[in-house]
Amino acid sequence: MNNLRFLKYLMVSALFFAGSSPGKGFETPIYQHLLDQARDRLTERDRHVAWLVDPASLETRRDWVRQTLIDSFGGFPEKTPLNGRTVWTKDFDGYKIEGVLYESQPGLYVTANLYIPTEGNGPFPAVLGPCGHSNVGKAADAYQSAWINLAKRGFVVLSFDPVGQGERMAYLTEEGKARFGPTTEHTMLGVQALLIGGNIAREFIWDGIRSIDYLLTRPEVDPDRIGCTGNSGGGTQTAYFMCIDRRIQAAAPSCYITSLERLYSTIGPQDAEQNFVGQAALGIDHADYVEACIPRPVLICAASDDFFDIDGTWKTFREAKNFFQRYGIPERVDIIEAPDTHGFSKPRRTRAYHWMERWLKGGSDYTPEPETELQPPENLLCTESGQVALSIEGARSLCDIYRDEALALKRERKEENLDLASLQEELRKTLRLEKSPDSLEWKRKEAKPEAGMVTTHLTVEIEPGWELETRLDRPQSDPSDSVVLWLEDALYESEGLSNLIEKGFPVLSYAPRGLSNKDRLSGNSLYEHFGNFPLYFLALHLDRPLAGQRVLDILACVDFLEREFPGKKIEIFSEGRAVPPALLSAALDERITEVHGEGGLVSWESIFDSSHSVDCLSNVAPGILKVADIPELVEAIQPRKVFLKDAISPTGETLKNDEMLTLFQDVLGKGSSTPGNLSLDAGE
Repeated sequence: MNNLRFLKYLMVSALFFAGSSPGKGFETPIYQHLLDQARDRLTERDRHVAWLVDPASLETRRDWVRQTLIDSFGGFPEKTPLNGRTVWTKDFDGYKIEGVLYESQPGLYVTANLYIPTEGNGPFPAVLGPCGHSNVGKAADAYQSAWINLAKRGFVVLSFDPVGQGERMAYLTEEGKARFGPTTEHTMLGVQALLIGGNIAREFIWDGIRSIDYLLTRPEVDPDRIGCTGNSGGGTQTAYFMCIDRRIQAAAPSCYITSLERLYSTIGPQDAEQNFVGQAALGIDHADYVEACIPRPVLICAASDDFFDIDGTWKTFREAKNFFQRYGIPERVDIIEAPDTHGFSKPRRTRAYHWMERWLKGGSDYTPEPETELQPPENLLCTESGQVALSIEGARSLCDIYRDEALALKRERKEENLDLASLQEELRKTLRLEKSPDSLEWKRKEAKPEAGMVTTHLTVEIEPGWELETRLDRPQSDPSDSVVLWLEDALYESEGLSNLIEKGFPVLSYAPRGLSNKDRLSGNSLYEHFGNFPLYFLALHLDRPLAGQRVLDILACVDFLEREFPGKKIEIFSEGRAVPPALLSAALDERITEVHGEGGLVSWESIFDSSHSVDCLSNVAPGILKVADIPELVEAIQPRKVFLKDAISPTGETLKNDEMLTLFQDVLGKGSSTPGNLSLDAGE
């Protein structure tokens, strides 16, 4: 029976939209510690930008931001044929809509609607319209209103479904319906991308770049007059596109731009595509998206009561205004704050129209937005079934693409066949492990002996600002030749710790970062599937994956136990989400003589073949599958002993014996592994 009780502690919500505010629950001690580090780095960034005065230095910063973001996700794939085609055309008063399909990558179809003016002479200026987190993608009411009115004002508009939305869902029910909301699907795909060293943000950006490529194949479009506007998740995409693709000549991101410090301090990092690995560490803030556009004009569209904090929005605007002022073009950045809430409401849409007209047509038509007749979503579908996966033979999803990349990495690992020293070096790089301090001061608070047992509470500052709290239970008479390091997971129910103490083993116990009772929380649907995702993503923003931080703490405890109990064997017992860090630590440190793991995930690679995943983000280190999967860590630990009990699949279900044997068949087939040093105790 699976001992992990995720759903016991986590509330399910039907909220599907990005930024559904999680409240303050995620602000745990470890989150606050990392937030302090992020604030320090962002303060350094602000000081640096403030010193940039002359146009040359501003352009250098602009170019550095763009290239650094591209480098952060490993660059783009090669451009391949779009194979664009129109599947239907519908005529309306003053405009027509085409349903179009094109391939951003081979077999990865983009479903889109192309709005074309039927009055006036082309070629027309064009606007790329990325969508926010709507289940129906491009067909959401607010987006239709914007695109229809832009078309009536003389713009060609291309609005496309992002991955995981509209007709591009990867996770479907047997009935062909969306299994999850967009933010959940994005983050499930995001976990896969991170494991192979990528970022799902790359796929969002690449879809945008290829969508502009498609626009430029259309004779109705003036290639020198391309704009972009979108709201919420579409605002995120607009910020990315305008920063990276310089063919965009005017932009208006809506209900997204704030500042990283205010984002971290209010709702926290959001779903996967809104996070770049190392963004805070590198000092790239929301203002950089705007400033990277110079000299191209940007309008920031904001809401007074948005969950994307308005104070951060104004901070970003003030900095960007100064940045553009130093370049001599202050009029090319502006802001609208409407007294309403999150959404592409009429005030923001209307100002976006005016902005596009001003910079792409030479003047604005200030006629108010009229009542607009919208289409039901089914009238805008580009596929017969409403899903690419069900309608187009040979179509691929990001799941397919990522699975192929994971298999390619597996082949590369087998060919490379790293020795232990090389494997350890690569693991340290991937986990961003710094060398532990040679000497840490452990503070003790010893209790009175009780029933032959002495309990000592110990704390140690592992790094400035982070104090590890542990408990040492040791018998007054200690005949054992082993000492135990026990790694707790507050979501796991086990009596193992008390049993070991009762048997008289000295036991040092603690909950790794993010796994204590203090870290238990609930919120929207992202929490159900990913746990404390703001914490995990904040760690990645700092380029400090939480798995690496957990290993750092474990190795510090091993140092302590070696000094405190000289000559004794050091065994690790771990449960739940603490199992992967325990195995990583043992692969890195041969002083650990034995590892016990109960109820933990035992293969990252299996995520790519799973119907979905639950709480797998917690221990993701970007690019870990370039180095090793968990069974390969077990192999590296051999001939030291490893005991795995009630291991779980990515969905949180207990693996059966045959499933465990399949995962570890390569390890079991090696001469170094025998029933004595690898034990697989699985469910039946």
